[in-house]
Amino acid sequence: MTFVLDASVALLWLVPETTPSGADYAGEILTDLKNSQAVVPSLFALEIANVLAKLESKGIVTEADS
Repeated sequence: MTFVLDASVALLWLVPETTPSGADYAGEILTDLKNSQAVVPSLFALEIANVLAKLESKGIVTEADS
C-alpha cells in the first residue's frame, strides 16, 4: 500500500511529547512503513526544516538530533 506521509506525523517520531495524543498514531504509521511505502508532498522537506529550526531555537531538540 502507498500513502501520503504528512510532515506532522513524521515529526512526531522525533518529538512525540509535542502532541501526545498523536504519538500512538505516528508509531503505527512507522510500523506500517515496514510493509508499504509513502510518498510526500513537494513541500515536505521545507516543512520539516522549518519545524526543526523552531524546535532547535526553543531548545527542544539539538542540532545533532535534527
